[in-house]
This record gives sequence, structure tokens and C-alpha cells, in this order.
Amino acid sequence: MRRDVSLENGFRPDLVAPLACDLLAAGASPEVPVRGNSMRPMLRDGDRVRLAPLTRAGAQLGDVVLRVGPSGPIIHRVVGWWPSRDGWRLLTKGDGARRLDPPLPPGNVVVRVVARVRGNSVRRFDGTGTRIRAWSRAFRSLIAGLIVEAWDRARGRARSTGY
Repeated sequence: MRRDVSLENGFRPDLVAPLACDLLAAGASPEVPVRGNSMRPMLRDGDRVRLAPLTRAGAQLGDVVLRVGPSGPIIHRVVGWWPSRDGWRLLTKGDGARRLDPPLPPGNVVVRVVARVRGNSVRRFDGTGTRIRAWSRAFRSLIAGLIVEAWDRARGRARSTGY
């Protein structure tokens, strides 16, 4: 039995990730609403996404994940890894965003997105063809993000956090 929960009043973005983890641990398949257009055209504002726990291997290149950052949860694609003094950090970026997100420790990525729900239509993201397209999108997104980062650095607008 499925019961929708309204998040219109009192939405707490800081609780989405822990709540999703608790629901997944209990065997549920939670759905959360998408807010914003940074993952267009794949995800639009108002879509819902189904979440699943990360596999033992962790987040893979091309996976769409729920990452937890200082501003709350963000649904973006894993586009690569970045070396740091503390080990490797994940690079994520929205398909429709211009800039890479600040690198973050893999532990800050808590779940992956396995399907999009738009109206009555459900599109799963775990098929072979979908996986190949995800790698392609991740590669293109990483290249575009690195070009913007280089442009910003050349103009003296380099991001000061995350590196």
C-alpha cells in the first residue's frame, strides 16, 4: 500500500537524506520530489525520483545520486573523482548545470536514484542502454564543467571551497 506524504508545509531538506536511509533500511522504496532544473532534460522540476541504497561498490560513474552538501540534499550525476589530502572525493554535476559541484567525501553520497516518476510514467535507470548513456552524459558533463572551471580560474573567479 502506497501513501503519499505532503511536503508542502514545513519541508525540511536537511532530513531528506537520513529519512531516505531509514526508509531504505526498513525495506521501503522512497520517492522524493525534484526541485529545480539542474538535471534537465532527464529530471524536471516536479518529477519524483525513486531511491535505492548504494551498492557495496559505492557510487559509480554516471550514477544519479542524492548528495548531501552544506545547503542540503542535491540530486546530481557522478562525473568523476578528485584527489585530495584526505583521499578521493566524488565530483558531481547536474546535467543542465554549468559548473561542477564542490568535491565531497564518498560518505556524503547516501543513495542513488533508480527511476524517474513523471505523472503515471515510470522510467528506470538500470538498463544496459541507460548505463551507456549515463557514462556518456557523465563524460560530457565533466568536460563542460572542467572548461567552465578553467575559464573561471583564468578570470580570477576560482571557487575557494572544495579543493
